[in-house]
Amino acid sequence: MKISSKTHYGVQILSFLAVKTEPVSAKELEKCTGVSSKYLEKVLKILSDVGVVTATRGANGGYLLSRPAGEIRMGEVVRALEEDNMEIIDCVAKQGCCCPSSKLWKKLFDGINEILDGVTLKDISEGKVI
Repeated sequence: MKISSKTHYGVQILSFLAVKTEPVSAKELEKCTGVSSKYLEKVLKILSDVGVVTATRGANGGYLLSRPAGEIRMGEVVRALEEDNMEIIDCVAKQGCCCPSSKLWKKLFDGINEILDGVTLKDISEGKVI
């Protein structure tokens, strides 16, 4: 299992925004992440759709967190950015799977999500992860 670059950059963007009190321009985010504006726009759209980031227009516009960093769980962020919703294998989400290893994959999936749901953006920005 490998986390996508979309998730990597999404968490990087959120970590940057977590310490800002004023809107941050897309150009500034592009500069700090090294990501193209088109890719950045895609990541920010997903983060906006799940209610983590808000965009404001105008001369002083830019991006801000939609709510305090302590209320943003990394589980919601990662599951939104990962296209497969963090499912390790198809049988994790399938009811009644009789694959002998399905319990192992389900336990791994649950463990990953438990860790992610137990960490907030504030924890990450303050270096207090696990």
